Amino acid sequence: MDTQRSMAYEFAKKYECTITCEYVDAGVSARKKHLEDRKGISLLLKDAIDGKFDFVLINHHDRLARSPVEHQKIRMTLTGCNVPVVISSSESLYDSGDFIVDLIKDGTSKFEVDNTRTRTRDTARSIAKQGKWTGGKAPFGYRYDKETKTFSQCEEELSIVQRVYELYRNREGFQSIAHLISNETGKPTNKTAVRWIITNPFYAGYIAHHRKPAGSRNSITPIDNWMMVKSDLIDPIMSLDEWKETWVIYEKRKTGELNPKMYKTSFFLSNLLFCSVCKGILICKDQSTFDKKRSRFYGKKWYCCSVCNYKIESDRVHVIIDAVLNDLKSQNLDTVSLLVYEELLKERQLVAERLNKTKAELDGAEHQLQVAEEQSKRLASLVKDLETIDDNTKMVEILTLQKQHLSSRIKKFKTELNRLDKSAQYLELIEGNETEINRNIKSMSIINSNDNDHDIRKMITYLVQQAEITPTTIDSKKVVTSGNIAIKTRSSLVRTTIC
Repeated sequence: MDTQRSMAYEFAKKYECTITCEYVDAGVSARKKHLEDRKGISLLLKDAIDGKFDFVLINHHDRLARSPVEHQKIRMTLTGCNVPVVISSSESLYDSGDFIVDLIKDGTSKFEVDNTRTRTRDTARSIAKQGKWTGGKAPFGYRYDKETKTFSQCEEELSIVQRVYELYRNREGFQSIAHLISNETGKPTNKTAVRWIITNPFYAGYIAHHRKPAGSRNSITPIDNWMMVKSDLIDPIMSLDEWKETWVIYEKRKTGELNPKMYKTSFFLSNLLFCSVCKGILICKDQSTFDKKRSRFYGKKWYCCSVCNYKIESDRVHVIIDAVLNDLKSQNLDTVSLLVYEELLKERQLVAERLNKTKAELDGAEHQLQVAEEQSKRLASLVKDLETIDDNTKMVEILTLQKQHLSSRIKKFKTELNRLDKSAQYLELIEGNETEINRNIKSMSIINSNDNDHDIRKMITYLVQQAEITPTTIDSKKVVTSGNIAIKTRSSLVRTTIC
């Protein structure tokens, strides 16, 4: 900017002109920003219309714009105002009067910036492949020294990072984590910052290239498109396997298969409690309200069977929680862990079988599509003209419909394949990991019924496969007054009676 200003004043001094005003778009890219989003050039065009100067002085052709379309817009506006543009570096006119010549110049400026962008990207990619830092601000918890080209750790910030990962693995959501961290540290944190910490392999000692799409601020590209390189410059705070475990949880939540809110409910058996009569799942209804003046709750929470038309208070159902906890504590925890692991191995096997079946169906559909395309091309070549309606034409139409149907099936197979693949990873790295199972079982064994709802709900969703209620007495208001509940955990069957 200083160079451009210096050359402009030298030109003005040489030809005894007076510079009346400056229009500066410092730090604004003409390639990334549209013409109307650049305040300097927008004001210049407005002042030209108002006749505030005789001519415009620029340092180089590409200082006004990089897009040929925007170059033409500027020329048309300034020409209409009878305001010429002078290029100080070459002492020539921006508008040469020859449309073709100007078009070539405009195209060349765009070509140059595209080449520069490509070279910059290739250079960054080459640097990243060597595990070196490509520039920018270091991730939260680290500082980068440009002179020594090394990273240093900020212990206070990294303790926050570790806390963020701990909360996320405990099924807290981004917003919830941001709120907890803000309260714990006294420093405001937002969910976007939490998300970038969770999805950054930097904390495992890896530099990721192409993690963010070009031109995007918050989006994250699929991990298959990343280029991840281990860097000796980083002192990691976790292993790559630990980070991958977190990433799998992130992907499951992103697709909605693992909703963090599923743990934030006082209905511990939500989506797990079935009616033994109709085999339908009981829905949860919260009819309680909180009176702020009296600081107490009124009303009740219910599990309801919409088919058999009965309901039962949630607190009465939750007596089974103590039975589940006592059952867990009475067993050998290593044996329980082994039984849970074996159950999850079965689930992993089922997912693997569905995965292989879907892959086979996808291969079959893709082969059929290839055959249909080849037949369609062959028959289309036999059709004499577009108006001819013969057997070949009809067959081409049928094949076209078949190709559309196959393309739709292939798309569905790929979606299902992606879902199953993520489920397989989740079961292998998180739920089906023997060490993780053992750790979870031992932490759950010390839970009691007075602990917070989040911990109890987490334990129930982890241990319980299904719960079934059998009502024995129902009053005139369709409320269950007595009955039996059976809960099938991953390691045993627990029963209790409601009186």
